[in-house]
Amino acid sequence: MKNIRNQNFIDDRLWHIEWLLMMRGWLSRIDLMDKFGIKGAAASRDIKRYKEQSGDNLYLDHRVKRYVADFDKFKPIYEASEDLIFSKLTDLDESRFLGAGYPLIETIPSLAEINPKDITSITRAILNMNVLNISYYSMTSGASEKKIVPHSMFYNDLKTYVRCYDLGRCKFLDLVVGRIQEIFGEDGSAPAECLREFDDDWNTYISLELVVHPRVQHKKAIESDMQMTDGVKLVEVRKSLAHYWLRRWCVDCSATASMTDKSFQLHLRNSSVIKGVNGAFPGVNNHID
Repeated sequence: MKNIRNQNFIDDRLWHIEWLLMMRGWLSRIDLMDKFGIKGAAASRDIKRYKEQSGDNLYLDHRVKRYVADFDKFKPIYEASEDLIFSKLTDLDESRFLGAGYPLIETIPSLAEINPKDITSITRAILNMNVLNISYYSMTSGASEKKIVPHSMFYNDLKTYVRCYDLGRCKFLDLVVGRIQEIFGEDGSAPAECLREFDDDWNTYISLELVVHPRVQHKKAIESDMQMTDGVKLVEVRKSLAHYWLRRWCVDCSATASMTDKSFQLHLRNSSVIKGVNGAFPGVNNHID
């Protein structure tokens, strides 16, 4: 019987071999030795194992003493999702293992840094289904103390939010984590009706039909960029988060596509889907986060 722990380590190394081949086009034993702290003989065994499983994905180029990808025959044996590729190529250390001294995908700097202690306190309350006592600073009402039951968090590339039940206002809502001034601690178990499964807007999904804005002249450019099918991009989103994503994507949500701002290159074709949905939508109403 295989040692499960050792097999997992081997799979990690074989995955890394394929990652190097796909991203850089070649690898050598030293790549595995540096990444995993193994000896040269072990690195050679791993490359042999990968070749046995992958067939013609790579060959040894004796001139440069490297294993080179043969992309005419290359067939990946491991999955690499878009999210995984993005997370690795935006990471400086991962990019360095590929030979770059900088992140291969540059990301926008965060303007709203969060306190790690706030995140850990929120995650404990979520996982243990407890009430959390906090002080919070709102854009509309200023400072106040709240008792909340957090059940999820989300991030819109600008801010991190916590989705929670506000015991004082008796409803589910979103709070910006960075506006939490202080967390006083947990305050017992949450009432059952305050938990995630009772948050209807969070648990309900709506389908958005995104099309190129009618004022855009060369529509094929955006249709290709967004990988649209017959000129439409269908996206399923949580009802409670629809307004965040539509604003982030710069989607004109007006029924007649009336926005003139050129930064809004998309239009919500089925604009009736957001009728009655809580939140602020571009082209429909103004908003305060």
